[in-house]
Amino acid sequence: MIEKLIKFFERPIEQNLVDKAITEKLPDGKVVDEVYRARWVWYHTILAIEIAFTNVLLIAILLVLALK
Repeated sequence: MIEKLIKFFERPIEQNLVDKAITEKLPDGKVVDEVYRARWVWYHTILAIEIAFTNVLLIAILLVLALK
């Protein structure tokens, strides 16, 4: 089971449409590094937004409980 998952995620870029679309726009030589950086930035941006939203909700709950 785990071997199948590893093979699925290790498939070549040519078989992954999203990676292929990204790498076609990049200059040669920096392909893997640039794709990794782009994914890293987007992942952490979304994560930061989610954490900020959670903090706002926690502060709102704290205020509601403090005012009651």
